[in-house]
Amino acid sequence: MIAPTKIQKVIKMTEKSVSSDCKIFVNRTLNMNSIKMIGFDMDYTLVTYNVPAFEAKAYEILKEKLIREYKYPVVIRDFVFQNDFIIRGLVIDTETGDFLKVNRYGFVRIASHGTRFYGFEEQKEKYGPNGIDMSDSRYYIVHTLFSQAEGCMYAQLVDYYDSISQKVNYRQLFLEVRKCLNDAHQEEELKGDVAKHPEKYLIKDQRIVDALIKFKKFGKKLALITNSDYEYSRKAMEYCFNPYLKMPWQKLFDLVIVASNKPEYFTARNRYQKVDPETGLLSNFYGQIEWGGLYQGGNASILEKHLDLKPSEILYLGDHILGDVVTLKETIGWRTGLVVQELAEEVPILEKTQLLHQKISDLMAEKERLEDQSLELREKMWLKAGDQDSARKKWEEIKAKLIKVDDEVRDLI
Repeated sequence: MIAPTKIQKVIKMTEKSVSSDCKIFVNRTLNMNSIKMIGFDMDYTLVTYNVPAFEAKAYEILKEKLIREYKYPVVIRDFVFQNDFIIRGLVIDTETGDFLKVNRYGFVRIASHGTRFYGFEEQKEKYGPNGIDMSDSRYYIVHTLFSQAEGCMYAQLVDYYDSISQKVNYRQLFLEVRKCLNDAHQEEELKGDVAKHPEKYLIKDQRIVDALIKFKKFGKKLALITNSDYEYSRKAMEYCFNPYLKMPWQKLFDLVIVASNKPEYFTARNRYQKVDPETGLLSNFYGQIEWGGLYQGGNASILEKHLDLKPSEILYLGDHILGDVVTLKETIGWRTGLVVQELAEEVPILEKTQLLHQKISDLMAEKERLEDQSLELREKMWLKAGDQDSARKKWEEIKAKLIKVDDEVRDLI
């Protein structure tokens, strides 16, 4: 028997001490020794939101904008936000008003029209065995928790117009909802309320600050690259970071870039502007960006060139599947990590149900064994080979066992 190495002992100790909801899930090996700079998104990455509270506020603003700007019926004021209907990864068919849960191959597993779920036969008739082409522009994929308000509103509007039998352009409906929400995120009312009442919408977490300090101790450069403007970023970071630091949060980062306009930041050639840390005022900038700087806009290509970094030496962490992960991997080759807040709830549930899944797996294996026996006996009866009465009796016994197994599986599911 080979004695465990020191590193193996450390790994085992870590596995025992870190709860499953705090672990990092890896689908590609990453050697942190080769990483010189770690970039972070802010919203839903470094700054954790109280999702139900924030999305409920966004939802209320969205309702009023639809009524005021697009003359939607005032009855939608009675709509109630449902924060458990929209999850990351859902696909919205904007031409039919359908909400789809699909697997990696595009096959529809669960579908609803608005909030009304299709029955088995109804879904089978509509989507059948064929997958959908998720690259088609008619499909909108929910990439982030920021989409809960718009997804819920769109589904409820589909329900509403169906209930009054009014023909509606589902595509136009979706575009209007989406534009209103995008505008709400850019305007003062939503983020202004967060800045005014951070305790209502933001969640402090010292572990995030401690993790960044450890990265610094290991010699990593830290960069904040966010789409939020400087004023909002400053207030959010002050609330979440400053209580755990002996210095202003800006000093923790080697580079701060606000209003970066991701994912365009990674592919376009926009210029940087300097930001005055005291006033937030912008000034034109024509020189090289430097460590310790505070900038707005810009692009990843200039960052790499001016700071002498290779794409493989940069790791970027964010919450947006498309804007923070897919675009980077496909266009510029930065290493990436996705922050999935929902896993903190889902992983413990999966672990608690491991015994249940094992029981179901065992029953399905038993069912397969019984079905093989049943098939063998049916062949004997069909060929009229051997003792027919004995074969039929055994077949009836196996049939009864199969029914029992099916009942047990159904009860567990």
